[in-house]
Amino acid sequence: MAKKVDFRTDIAWSKPDRITVKGYDLCSEILGVMSLGDMAFLELTDRLPNERESAVFNAIAVTLVEHGLTPSAIVARMTYAGAPEAMQAAIAAGISGLGTVFVGSMETAARMLQEAPESGDPAAIAADIVADFRQRRRVVPGLGHHFHKPVDPRAPRLFEIAAANGFAGRHVALM
Repeated sequence: MAKKVDFRTDIAWSKPDRITVKGYDLCSEILGVMSLGDMAFLELTDRLPNERESAVFNAIAVTLVEHGLTPSAIVARMTYAGAPEAMQAAIAAGISGLGTVFVGSMETAARMLQEAPESGDPAAIAADIVADFRQRRRVVPGLGHHFHKPVDPRAPRLFEIAAANGFAGRHVALM
């Protein structure tokens, strides 16, 4: 008979009677205790968020769940409609459609903020950044969906939540 071996990684480990994720017991310390956003935060940062981080991270996560009529959502829906028994294929089809225009645009916006000068008037710096993008005939990266013009209604609400929780710093001012 084969010897039973406990399976363990730095993310999680299992024994016949217990599952541990990032040091927390799945059944007693996670299920029914943590929100999905808090669990994702734990997975990404190796720690639980504080109350303010939880409020902001969960708001962002909820916003990301709604994808309306983006190409990746449409292809996932169409794949599921054609093969409802293959949910994984529909999800894979949707994920395959993510790139620099949808979802990847956040990376471009984050890079723009990281490359901005660390000191100076945020309004003047933002004006310079916009002028540079326009001169290069590039779209200025930001938050929101192109359908919602001139402002995606989710962005101001996320900024409000960030401000209410003490996270309205320099990058929010630049945006």
